[in-house]
Amino acid sequence: MNQFNKIFASAVRAAAFLGAAVGCLATAACVNSTEPVLGDARAILGESGQIHLFDAGEGSTSNPRIHRFQWNGRRYVVAGRAEIVDFTAHSYEGRDLIVQARTRRSLRPYNYAVAHKLTEGVYTIVPIEEKDSDDAIRNRFCISAPGGACRIETPEQLFALARATAAKEQEGGLIAVIARPQPKKKK
Repeated sequence: MNQFNKIFASAVRAAAFLGAAVGCLATAACVNSTEPVLGDARAILGESGQIHLFDAGEGSTSNPRIHRFQWNGRRYVVAGRAEIVDFTAHSYEGRDLIVQARTRRSLRPYNYAVAHKLTEGVYTIVPIEEKDSDDAIRNRFCISAPGGACRIETPEQLFALARATAAKEQEGGLIAVIARPQPKKKK
């Protein structure tokens, strides 16, 4: 298999994983907060581009979704009718990022995911879920919320729960492929 096919296969696997994660980000099953927990975001994914999302679960059908995003100086704004309104990406451990996404839901609109870099511009996205943690971590770091969701308020809470998710072998999720605009060639 040539290098392009290997990268493309990795991208397809990653995109599939991201689709499941975005699904979780839009539901109450993920760790969430009423306000953003992480600040000081930078444009680490570039100033603008497209994110191509693919479901990665076993038995998933190829159902890619494409969303444009633009850095506004504080966060990435997602164009169109996506469930995610805007997001920030923060360096985490190793090659991982933590994604802080604001959804269209008004109650606890901020959800969190771990994005694991597979190769340049390709990530697997896993929602941070309380079920990935043991009872001691959940009891210490989750604030009970209506519906049984895990609400957080501090980076310490987020990082403890993110470590548990990152350490667990995940099935499903989304693969995200970031496409950046090509610079215009000078004539």
